[in-house]
Amino acid sequence: MKMKKEFEKRDIKSIPSIVDGNKKTIVGFIPYNSRSVNMGFIEIILPSAFSKTLADGADVKALVNHDDSKLLGRVKNGSLRLESREDGLYIECDLPDTSYANDVYTLIKDGYCTTMSFGFIAIQDEIDYEGSQRIRYLKEAKLTEVSFGVTFPAYEGTDSIARSVRGLDLQKLGESLSKEELDNSDFDEIKGAIHILTDLLPKEPEQPVVETESTEAVVENTSAADEQEQLLQRIYDELQTLKG
Repeated sequence: MKMKKEFEKRDIKSIPSIVDGNKKTIVGFIPYNSRSVNMGFIEIILPSAFSKTLADGADVKALVNHDDSKLLGRVKNGSLRLESREDGLYIECDLPDTSYANDVYTLIKDGYCTTMSFGFIAIQDEIDYEGSQRIRYLKEAKLTEVSFGVTFPAYEGTDSIARSVRGLDLQKLGESLSKEELDNSDFDEIKGAIHILTDLLPKEPEQPVVETESTEAVVENTSAADEQEQLLQRIYDELQTLKG
């Protein structure tokens, strides 16, 4: 089973660091065989994932928080170097003498930014299950960019806070809701969230709890479900007020 081939990004707690030398150089790391947090699925990057990208000499870019107007380095001119080892992809970037690059360097050096990110297109993956939990093994991916100066990580060994619920990107939704003025893309994001939440809300009245030997467990599960339903309903009601 293959997921749709589209651009994806992951924020990981790689703890970028500084390399002493004549140039301002930062380094990062993308781990292999490490489980992501639950993003609607668990993702594991296999050691083969970026082999073709590296073999092809693809001109991967290094950016500030996925902003392609703030270029930090690129493979083409040698300022960005990528090396795949047994435990992960090692990244080294010589920074240009620009204000935004100097800002990123300072933030990393002083310990404010402990996260990096990467953007890719999945070429080949494999889906497995652990019970009802879907596990995605990323076997081959076209790496297009790596980013420094990001806030939230997405992998354990990484500590990800990139969250999603059945296709609902909570991080992206949060970014839209935090804006003082919403544009059309923000309203589209909100409308999509409303649609997903509508599907999650129960359509039929709940059946009464049947007294059994495991009644306490049933009541506990019902209570948890009620709390989840109430939370979804509150989010749904608030998003409805913003619906265009």
